[in-house]
Amino acid sequence: MPYPIERPWAAKRRELLRRSAGFALAGVAVAAQAQQVAGTSDGAQAGGSAPTAGSAAAGAAARSAPPPIGTRITLPPVRLVDGRELPASYWRDKVVVIVLWATWCPFCKRQNPHLDRLHRKHAGSGLEVLALSIDRSAEDAQRYLREHGLAFHAAMFDRRWQAAIGRPKGLPIVWVVGRDAQLKQVEIGEMFPEDIEELARWRTS
Repeated sequence: MPYPIERPWAAKRRELLRRSAGFALAGVAVAAQAQQVAGTSDGAQAGGSAPTAGSAAAGAAARSAPPPIGTRITLPPVRLVDGRELPASYWRDKVVVIVLWATWCPFCKRQNPHLDRLHRKHAGSGLEVLALSIDRSAEDAQRYLREHGLAFHAAMFDRRWQAAIGRPKGLPIVWVVGRDAQLKQVEIGEMFPEDIEELARWRTS
């Protein structure tokens, strides 16, 4: 019996879906670890100790949803993990693709090279990527970026960023803020490479 002819793009898409399904259980663990690390670091920043059960629950509720699409976002000044500082005015009239990530997140590891290519290709035309790490130290994040040759901006996620863009559960998370400072798109979970390339459309929207 002859076998049906399969188009190459269909096989590629199916393989990507199979890979995503294969990592589904790992994704649950990543989400749990992300929330635990973020909650601990929030508590340490606020008072130097781990949060209580009540404060952790309140923090989880605050992180549960990003702002609605169309919300005007005020991006704060940022100190990058390499020590450079970018004022709030730096983001003016730029499309900013913000990604929440961690060095131990396997989905982030696969997605970051595609975001890096997006940044390298479009930084000169008004689209830049800012990666916000929930690792325990800037040194850990900077070491990872250096070892993997990633050129996009990178800083540590903190309460200012949580106030600006929220903190949904899971990793990675992508927010797109347009030239008009409005929230254009939010993606929770690993994105397909072609969908990352499509983020460039916001340069002209």
